[in-house]
Amino acid sequence: MRILIVDDHETVRNNLRVLLARRPQWEICGEATDGQEATEKARYLQPDVILMDISMPRMDGISASHIVRQENPNTNIVLVSQNDATAGERQAVEAGASAYVSKEQIASQLLPTLDQVAQQRMSSGCNTIPLPQRSAEALLAAIVDSSDDAIVSKNLDGIITSWNRSAERIFGYTAEEAIGRPITLIIPAGRQEEETHIIQRIRRGERVDHFHTVRVRKDGSLLDVSLTISPVRDSSGKVIGASKVARDITGQIRAERSLRESEERFRAIFETTPECVKLVAADGTVLHMNSQGLRMAGANSAEQVLGKSVYSLVAPEHREVFKAFSERVCAGEKGSLEFDIVGLQGARLHMESHAAPLKNPDGSVASLAVTRDVTARKQAEERERNMTAETVAANAKFKAVFEQTTQFAGIADLNGTLLDVNRLCLEACGYSAEEVLGKPFWETAWWRNFPESQKKIREATPLVAQGFAYRENLHYSWSDGTERLVEFAFYPIIDEKGQVLFLHPTGVDITDVKRTEEKYRHLAGSLELEVKNRTVELEDRNAEVLRQARLLQEFSQRLLHAQDEERRHIARELHDSAGQTLTVLGMSLAALVHKAARSAPDLALEAEKAQEWTQQLHREIRTMSYLLHPPLLDETGLPSALDWYVQGLRERSELKLTLDIDRDFGRLPGDLELVVFRLVQESLTNIHRHSESKSAHIAIKRNKRGVKVDVRDQGKGISRQKLAEIESEGGGVGIRGMRERVRQCEGEMKIESSGRGTRILVEIPVPNVGSNQDEESLPAVV
Repeated sequence: MRILIVDDHETVRNNLRVLLARRPQWEICGEATDGQEATEKARYLQPDVILMDISMPRMDGISASHIVRQENPNTNIVLVSQNDATAGERQAVEAGASAYVSKEQIASQLLPTLDQVAQQRMSSGCNTIPLPQRSAEALLAAIVDSSDDAIVSKNLDGIITSWNRSAERIFGYTAEEAIGRPITLIIPAGRQEEETHIIQRIRRGERVDHFHTVRVRKDGSLLDVSLTISPVRDSSGKVIGASKVARDITGQIRAERSLRESEERFRAIFETTPECVKLVAADGTVLHMNSQGLRMAGANSAEQVLGKSVYSLVAPEHREVFKAFSERVCAGEKGSLEFDIVGLQGARLHMESHAAPLKNPDGSVASLAVTRDVTARKQAEERERNMTAETVAANAKFKAVFEQTTQFAGIADLNGTLLDVNRLCLEACGYSAEEVLGKPFWETAWWRNFPESQKKIREATPLVAQGFAYRENLHYSWSDGTERLVEFAFYPIIDEKGQVLFLHPTGVDITDVKRTEEKYRHLAGSLELEVKNRTVELEDRNAEVLRQARLLQEFSQRLLHAQDEERRHIARELHDSAGQTLTVLGMSLAALVHKAARSAPDLALEAEKAQEWTQQLHREIRTMSYLLHPPLLDETGLPSALDWYVQGLRERSELKLTLDIDRDFGRLPGDLELVVFRLVQESLTNIHRHSESKSAHIAIKRNKRGVKVDVRDQGKGISRQKLAEIESEGGGVGIRGMRERVRQCEGEMKIESSGRGTRILVEIPVPNVGSNQDEESLPAVV
């Protein structure tokens, strides 16, 4: 049975090869990295089975399956995916695949599944097309075209006569651009005389091997290649041209150069690192120790330590524990240990050591340890433990005052780096915590438009760190660029011993006060002019309020969009990186179980447990990825995504959930599908957390006007006071986020609640939306 492997992750393809190698009667006839490449290779390789991932770039596995099934119905397709198993099986059936295997079960289920496919092919008489029946020229062309190496032919005048796809990829020229031109097209100008020498050798029938040479890409960049040039003869044996096989080894050359540089850097780091770095044999003999380690040991020369037992330096009460630790490391374990040493000069130090096994060229194993002096840290930890109890109570009181004060307030370290600010500093000015925290206070966003203010704060910081207070009226700005004035103060926070612990910037916005003072000064001079000025000011402020409202709405929209994009990005990273890695890990563990079952049954049992843990982690990561952004929402639409989410919530909670949405609901614009999904998700989250309801019902309908969403429960309901707050566009972050999403879509949201439960009704218009359903309205409140 000939198998074509299709997956966009090289590591997954390599592990699939290892797994399939357990069946020697099977042949892996090729690999592809996406659905488009798979359909192309399937045409000339004619595989019996295509083992294909669903989620891939350019063309996914579902679309590729439809094309392959149309062009070659005898080819069986086995789909694999990290998606939910139920959804994946449904997709496989719709695509006409023979089977589906979840990636988290691939190590245990793939081979049995392919065995069944092979048995079905034998029973149905569907066999591989014999090679003699294929066109030899077409097969040869296919092999050359699918090679990862650049394969180029030329005549004895150096003119290019053929140019495969890998040559296009490696050198950047298409076949149309290269064929008919001299081979010097890809040879640097200073080395073109080598081509004349090569042609002379080819005419003599010699083969030329260049293990490292340089070629030029179309964009002018250079690359390193290993090159084999062989003479091409006609039927009479006469040399008529040459064939070149070139492999891009640029990365390999760079890696070798990087390795040499890394070794040199390692030697420099080894000797200059402030920690003790030592190599200790299994019997405790010190094989090597850097200069810092010799200093910690109190040695005047390396001869006092090298070749001696390291145990003699360890404090007697810690010696047995250290010896056991060293033996475990030499047996193959990594680990860390804290212990005391008594140096050759009698100094006692507390050390923290991290060690790993290192295999020597002779096969023996030694302990490579990095040890640091943590005596000062241990003493500091003791002092910190004594201070912790007092600090916790004081911190709680401080935090309450800090957040409830009507003044701007912050906390900075002695260097002026801002550690925390209260909500007023952010909400009133329109900044986020990420824009200000972790930066020197004078470089934060409030002062970026006022160099004079930055200079004054920077110069005042060291004075405040010495215990002096600083006060000044300073200019600052809001996030929209509005210039403001603050009555600024900078105080030291001092403990009972008079030591400055932190810096406390605080202030009160006096912009309006200053403006008022200015207005009253003008009022004394000219009341009529002041009235006119106040009228203009009020008009400007009204315009500013309107502008601020628009900015706030735009910010809210951007925030929701950024949140959705970040969720999508994190979900994709979990799916493409962590998920694929766990797939590979699962296959590797399966291979380990397979090998250990014959030689080490105990190890096989442990490996099987690890394999189960890996599968559990795979499922949890997939669930997290789906909750952030379910791929089914993009791949199959809203009904499948909601069905998956509701089913998962049933399993994670005790809620009895019913979902009413037609399977022929159809697709909506992508942004609208995401809005509906998030509305249902937030509604069910609120029901689960707050309503105390045991059940909930979700109904989603579409008609000629748009989409209607109806979510209701039978819980304790919302109090009148809270409901009034929500109706005035207050409430928690979740309700506000729902309302903002609906507003962006120009929809309407209503919340009805009583002691018998709560109901959320949403209507969202969809431009030009069609429906095969009759015009209908939402059901009455129960």
